[in-house]
Amino acid sequence: MSLLKLYDKPECPFCWKVRLALHECGMAAERIDSRSPVHRPLWQALTPRKTVPVLLAGDHVIHESNVILEYLADISGRLLPANPADRIQPRQLNVYVDGVIGPALREVIFEKRDKPEAEWDPARIQAGTLAFEKALRYLSEQLGDRDFFADRYSFPECALTARFGLAEAYGVAIPDRFVNLQDWFARMKARPSYRATAP
Repeated sequence: MSLLKLYDKPECPFCWKVRLALHECGMAAERIDSRSPVHRPLWQALTPRKTVPVLLAGDHVIHESNVILEYLADISGRLLPANPADRIQPRQLNVYVDGVIGPALREVIFEKRDKPEAEWDPARIQAGTLAFEKALRYLSEQLGDRDFFADRYSFPECALTARFGLAEAYGVAIPDRFVNLQDWFARMKARPSYRATAP
């Protein structure tokens, strides 16, 4: 396989989940900082939405993090269960994390990022935190007492590990009523992929 190149932004949760997926698949990729003035016009010419991550795999340009995860699963045989029917739930949970958990946390992160605490809007932070906590109920039910959301490390592990990592960095904790999610996140942080890919 030709060398993979990833246009990346360290704190972007979509990029982080791709970095986790690459590591869990045992694949190396040259990481290129998308914020570099030299590289920005190069990768922006490759994607219509002008967003990262962008993965170059030989002649293939793959943008959108979920499409990248699908590609990595296809070529590695990892990140999804073997049975097609068993792949439905991990895919749905991946979308749930991006579409529900992500927007809730964005309210907190965007309010706190690069601002002194005196300028934070407490109402926005509280609303984001409450939306995050509300969204965790569904995830907790889906995880139950299992080690992973599927029969192995899969898409939701990539997406949710990145989101929980950013939540923790910005002072948003998983409430004690979701002990299974707290334990799950502790296991994810203990994996080599977390230490190797964290911003």
